[in-house]
Amino acid sequence: MKLQKNLSFYMLGRFISYIGTGIQQIAMPLYILDITHSAIMMGIFSALNLLPNVITLPFAGILGDRKNRKNIMVITDIGRGVLILTLGLLASWNSLNIYILFLIQIFISIMDSIFSASSTAILPELIKEEELMKAMSLRGGSDAISMIIGPSLGGIIYGLWGIKTVFCLNGLSFILSAVSSVLIIYKNANDKEGKITLKSFFIENASVVSFITKNKALNQLFLFCLLINFLVAPFFDIVFPYVLKKCVGFNSEQYGYLISCFTVGILLGNIAIGIYLKSFSTKIVIKVAILLQAAMLFILTFSVYPNFINYLGGHDLKLFIILAIVILLSGLFNSGINTPINVNLQKMVPNEMRARFFAILGVFCQGAVPFGSLIYGFVLGKFAYQYVLLIVTIIFLVACFIFIIKAVAEVYEPQILHSQI
Repeated sequence: MKLQKNLSFYMLGRFISYIGTGIQQIAMPLYILDITHSAIMMGIFSALNLLPNVITLPFAGILGDRKNRKNIMVITDIGRGVLILTLGLLASWNSLNIYILFLIQIFISIMDSIFSASSTAILPELIKEEELMKAMSLRGGSDAISMIIGPSLGGIIYGLWGIKTVFCLNGLSFILSAVSSVLIIYKNANDKEGKITLKSFFIENASVVSFITKNKALNQLFLFCLLINFLVAPFFDIVFPYVLKKCVGFNSEQYGYLISCFTVGILLGNIAIGIYLKSFSTKIVIKVAILLQAAMLFILTFSVYPNFINYLGGHDLKLFIILAIVILLSGLFNSGINTPINVNLQKMVPNEMRARFFAILGVFCQGAVPFGSLIYGFVLGKFAYQYVLLIVTIIFLVACFIFIIKAVAEVYEPQILHSQI
């Protein structure tokens, strides 16, 4: 696919800002721990990074469907860039404290949600419909590369030059992203007059909820996404580091390498989708990817069982290689699920409600993660980790089979999707 200029500018801005964000995401917990020596403060910062985003998303969706999506992207990029550069200046003057950091993070999180709704909804408007799958796989691969580069640089930059350099680089990345968005040629089709009132807020979001509930395929897809974010996302965020470091005995460096394998798998998966997907039915791809993802979770669970670890002789190179391969394949199959899902959702949802739809989807999916994390934290303190992993794997496997049987035929066949809009 020959890249159009619009898509090139869209991807360039996203790539640059994601690298800056990755640098700061790694550096921030280290910085907060250095100045406060408190895990509680790290938890508060994490909550301030998530909660304002989730709360603001329904409003962000309305804004993205009412106003010029390109302008929203530019304004929020500049806003975030200015705020983060301000943090850099305060750090340079030794005037930054934890309360200023928390306050500014709330505003950054709000702008994150506003940017995200418009950025997601605008992509189909920048390209032809038949190019959407390759564009989404390219975006997924680009995101994966930035997630490898950014976090890899974050610890190094913070260690050598401090938090002020981290803030300056990330702030500059948002400004460059705004410049890239300005260069996009975009004809706005969503400019609507009138203020956003409390009544219009509920009416416009209710219309999207009604659209979802009346569409059986979307209904089932929402439930599946909720379950995935409830079970699997906290699995990698909470259970996996706990098991590998506390129970198995790997150090932080080894854990970091294993997590990187997942990102590399996502990159390879999106490359494969972009090159080879035309040779296969989308329905076949998603069925196979879901089953293989479930199989990888089962193998991962078995690989960290105490008996298997003892059989291998402990947490040595053999176990590390096995886990690295399984985690890399998990990332590869994960892209085989996520990219087709995102492509078909873009096609299923009318342009005039696309930002609201993805905002509401984000509320449900992101909101499920902390609940899952709380439950995982509780059960890991009460039960042996291997039994927790086994139960989660069984639930996930059953959910995958049910979804494949009931939903895949409806969700992933383009002819059916178009007839339902």
